[in-house]
Amino acid sequence: MGKIVDISKWQPEVNYKTFATEIDLAILRVQDGSTTKDKVYQTDAAGCEQYKVPDGVYAFTRFISVGDAKVEARDFYSRATANARKPLFFVADVEDKTMSDMKAETNAFIAELRRLGAKKVGVYVAHHLYSEFNLDYSKADFVWIPRYANYGVSVIKPNYPCDLQQYTDKGKFAGIAGNVDLNRLNGTKTLDWFLGKEDVKAVSKPVNQGYYTKKYDRLVSLTDFGIYEDKEFK
Repeated sequence: MGKIVDISKWQPEVNYKTFATEIDLAILRVQDGSTTKDKVYQTDAAGCEQYKVPDGVYAFTRFISVGDAKVEARDFYSRATANARKPLFFVADVEDKTMSDMKAETNAFIAELRRLGAKKVGVYVAHHLYSEFNLDYSKADFVWIPRYANYGVSVIKPNYPCDLQQYTDKGKFAGIAGNVDLNRLNGTKTLDWFLGKEDVKAVSKPVNQGYYTKKYDRLVSLTDFGIYEDKEFK
């Protein structure tokens, strides 16, 4: 498993040269609804381009209707692909209840991204809202769920199926001062699948929950990093 980090305006200063020595996949925030562009997206995108860091993108959704969801998706796609950029994937970050029924709007957001040309689309949903939102996850190519353990020193698997788990928001990473979100694979899709090097149809076995790193150039256990499977923590 590779080192997967998502970054946004909350990490305003990144040393991309150092960051690139350890990162395997970055996920960059593009916007918070249509009206708020992430103020560091262009800088993050340029840094990833310069140091050849593979990246996908995500948008925090604020839609209040099907039509609004389509507008947000269009703004997201336009901003993410500006200057001929080609992110590996696009993610709808659905963690704020803006409608009584979030399913139709989320489906519309994903469908609009596909219409515009997005080949791989994921959905991020808050762990505590997974059941309440009752989204149609079959519309997405992958599911990304956050679930944190106490103080970020251990790992607790999500209660729901997902392909990617954001396991702490208190991570430390080369080239970034302060805390950062860290992620791990949690299903059958491999890092190569997210990097566009592997067809999802060829993936069937669960991914090894170890941690492949450029720094160590080998597959190591999460316990080598002081990260342990923990008992339930809410």
